[in-house]
Amino acid sequence: MDDETWKAMSGFVANQMKAYTRTIVTPLVFEEDGKPPRIGTGTYVETSRGSDAAVGVVTCEHVTRYQPLSHSPFPSKNVLRLTGTVVADPEPIDASIVMMDQEAWQSQAGEAELLPLSMLSQSHNPVPDELLFFRGIADENAYVGYGGFDGILTGYCSQIKRGTGDDRIFELFWEPEKTQIAPGTEQSVRERVKFNNAEGFSGSLVWNTRFVELGCDVNKWKPADAVVTGMLKRWDPKTMTLLALRVEHINAWLTERLSSSS
Repeated sequence: MDDETWKAMSGFVANQMKAYTRTIVTPLVFEEDGKPPRIGTGTYVETSRGSDAAVGVVTCEHVTRYQPLSHSPFPSKNVLRLTGTVVADPEPIDASIVMMDQEAWQSQAGEAELLPLSMLSQSHNPVPDELLFFRGIADENAYVGYGGFDGILTGYCSQIKRGTGDDRIFELFWEPEKTQIAPGTEQSVRERVKFNNAEGFSGSLVWNTRFVELGCDVNKWKPADAVVTGMLKRWDPKTMTLLALRVEHINAWLTERLSSSS
């Protein structure tokens, strides 16, 4: 497969996954007087506490340690107070889930949707050179002020950097100068979006698109074939990679913490 064909296919997958995940991802914002806002990324998930259905926002612990937090459920342009019980643990897991108040979710949800936890893969096991996708918001693409929230949530396809990672972490390429805007991206976004700094993507879920696994066939592959394979933790500018926690550790942590807090 030549480079141009691969780029076109990657752009196709990125566009499809952006639309598929648009309603489940939210920016997370902490505001402090006189300082720039802190930005993170969360995902609305459908979970349960005992026999009661519940809504949780999954992200990193180093995002939720700053309180109070606000979120912006699609298609809202405002930042709304994220109220609920925070269940979190620092490194080495660095994971958090905010169990939202049901009344707050019902009044704020709009068109936002929930990701079933069944969409999390049992293990991180993508085929070599698979396209992995994440959606989130970088600090440099977010503005919070009296006019409300103005931010560009972006979606990216990347690949695992060969020869990296271990039984807890995998590494995705993040090389700003090599980033390409997918076809179909609105002109207004093209003119504003920046790629220089990946801070803010902490908490973004990483999807194994399974596009390569299923034969790179744009006529047969669909976004619903994808599964969650990890969660972004931080950006390492020295290695030009994004470090992500493998999904099996997310599953184990959620199972333990949700059962103990029910």
